[in-house]
Amino acid sequence: MEIKSIVDKNRLQTNSKDGLPYYDNSNTKNFSQDQGIYILIDTNGKLKVEGSLHKYYNEINGRDRNNYNQFSMSEAKKAINQLLTDKGIDEDNLRVYNYEIGLNLDVSKDCRAYMDKMIDIGPPGDERKLYVNARYKDERVKTTIFHKHTRKYFKAYDKVFEGMDKKRKIIPDSKILRLETVYRRLDNCFVADFFNRDKLYNMLEAFFRDWRTLHFERDIITPKGTGRARQYLCMEIISEGREAVLRKAKERHKNGSLKDWEYRNIREFISKEWDEIKKDITFIQSDEDKEFRDLMRVNYTLLKNDEIDI
Repeated sequence: MEIKSIVDKNRLQTNSKDGLPYYDNSNTKNFSQDQGIYILIDTNGKLKVEGSLHKYYNEINGRDRNNYNQFSMSEAKKAINQLLTDKGIDEDNLRVYNYEIGLNLDVSKDCRAYMDKMIDIGPPGDERKLYVNARYKDERVKTTIFHKHTRKYFKAYDKVFEGMDKKRKIIPDSKILRLETVYRRLDNCFVADFFNRDKLYNMLEAFFRDWRTLHFERDIITPKGTGRARQYLCMEIISEGREAVLRKAKERHKNGSLKDWEYRNIREFISKEWDEIKKDITFIQSDEDKEFRDLMRVNYTLLKNDEIDI
């Protein structure tokens, strides 16, 4: 009876797999009537619901279906309550299997300025390296490793670039650095418990606790008169080590991407000047790192003081 009710209320399409019926709205989920929420009732009668509560909440409140703005925990709780009502779904035995929690930072520079300096995330001894995700162009997405056995990973990306890349209708005229923590394959996490006020506050604390451990590459101050090319070379040596930089320069020279005089300058700098210059190099916190910390503090204060109804 409950299956029929959900099928009828949400106008799910009847399909067949191995002679057994299943129902979904894969063809209409992005229509205004479904608000981007995917619903599947599989051949075994198991219900699956997927979608963005943030986008859904914006749409039911008269805004565009996107998640460029901020979204609080109290709004998430209101969204799930309204979603279950709208779709005619009982929360009993309904479980959360995967979820992501994110934050938009309105930054002052191109997002690449921040992402290029992100190294890893995590407390000392448990750092997770951030890699450029090669599936996306222009190096606009960085993630920690997320193979099929990973149950938690971190992601940072250029939110506006994502919108343009996916040809969204609405593109904000701003710079938005998006941070996300993704959780997969949760065990026995019931919706009623997941959206409990204390649980939501704990998720908020965990999110900020994790992202405060993000490590940025430091800027350097080199001796007066050091040109930009040599400053970059200094950064390379500090980051990768002199042997690795020499090896890379040799390979580039061999394949023709590095001219003879460029290769010679690199070799001579490393062998004759580096040991002296490195004594006068000073490391400083980058402007990007400072701005990131400031924005995290502001957003934490705002979200921490959000009142979540029981």
